[in-house]
Amino acid sequence: MAKQFEFRLIDGSAPAGQLEADDLIALVQSLKEVATKLGRDETEAELIGRPTKRTQRLAKLNVGLESGSTRVLLQRTAAGDDALDFDLDEERSFDERFEALVSSIAVDTRPDWVSGPLSIAAGKLRAALAHAAPQVEFTVDGDVQTRFATEETHKQTWLADDNSDEETVHFVGRLRVANLDTHRFQVTDDVGNRVALVDVEEDELAGRLLGGYVAVVGSPERDAKGRLSHIHQPVIQAAPAPAGAAGARDAVPLDEILARADGPHAGGISDLTEDEAAAFLEAIGR
Repeated sequence: MAKQFEFRLIDGSAPAGQLEADDLIALVQSLKEVATKLGRDETEAELIGRPTKRTQRLAKLNVGLESGSTRVLLQRTAAGDDALDFDLDEERSFDERFEALVSSIAVDTRPDWVSGPLSIAAGKLRAALAHAAPQVEFTVDGDVQTRFATEETHKQTWLADDNSDEETVHFVGRLRVANLDTHRFQVTDDVGNRVALVDVEEDELAGRLLGGYVAVVGSPERDAKGRLSHIHQPVIQAAPAPAGAAGARDAVPLDEILARADGPHAGGISDLTEDEAAAFLEAIGR
């Protein structure tokens, strides 16, 4: 059976049993992102693109608010009434790793098994919890696992990777996907590398560049193999198409450029015979 997780948010700004809308949205979005990254890890799915059905099934969540004190309940969605009454290994592993991840947030320590993409998602969950309440109590299947002060946790703990000194990255490619609802875009370069753009500001303006070449600058996120997978808070600008790219102008031969230029051209002087031209050039010392 899927484990049931509970976040009890203590001494938040909203009345007991309620959450401010922005806090609730941030918390649900961060929980969904953590679940998706965990699901991709468990199913060894690609980090970019639409998750596979297997990943979506594993990472699908139910989220609710309990009456009384402010309690956020979380559980993987059941497979359905016709599903067998046992969990797959990857489902048990998902629950165990989620529990371990939240416990790691509580003690402000990043485990070695947490990948760069999952670390960023965990950092967003930490930030959402910290904004929602100064104290959080985490319970699994009715047993309290930990209680911690969110102000004693730090975003630096969940930096993407060991190359955290890499503050910005520059990437050029075609803007292939633009989702104004999620503020997530995707850029593909001419050799097929796909990079997701996360938290795009002024996305309506950037969306007008869809299909064209763009230059992107932002904070990089890399996968376990060190490949650029995401750019966070990107700045997107139109860029010229690289030479040889589809839609770019072909190179113009030198002879054609010279033929269009002002002045005498190779092959003689207009309106003079070869002898007259030779005499003229000899007279001017050429």
